[in-house]
Amino acid sequence: MFRHLMIVYMGIYMLIVLGSAIYSFFKSKRMNGLGFSLCLLCLAVVGVSLVFYAQAYHPLQMVGFALSFTLISSIFFYNGVRDKTSKFNMVITLSMIRLFLHLQLLFFLYLFR
Repeated sequence: MFRHLMIVYMGIYMLIVLGSAIYSFFKSKRMNGLGFSLCLLCLAVVGVSLVFYAQAYHPLQMVGFALSFTLISSIFFYNGVRDKTSKFNMVITLSMIRLFLHLQLLFFLYLFR
């Protein structure tokens, strides 16, 4: 049951990241093409890792999740601090919250394998 809950949670995470990337790239124009492409590539890695996670657990999946989460966070962090008008403290706070959520995700994915 918890495994299915984690799969749904990861699906929601992927939808939120995809929505954020699309909004940042098309609507607010803060994300460049390379960042958008990297974000989509990372989402593909998370998706593939999630498919294999649903079938059977393997420690290598955690590497895929961890690298993708880290790169996605770095892309959004870069978008938040690349202009002079952004509030650095707010961006750091949101990045720390995102890091905490990613660590929590990895812990629960491992725990409910």
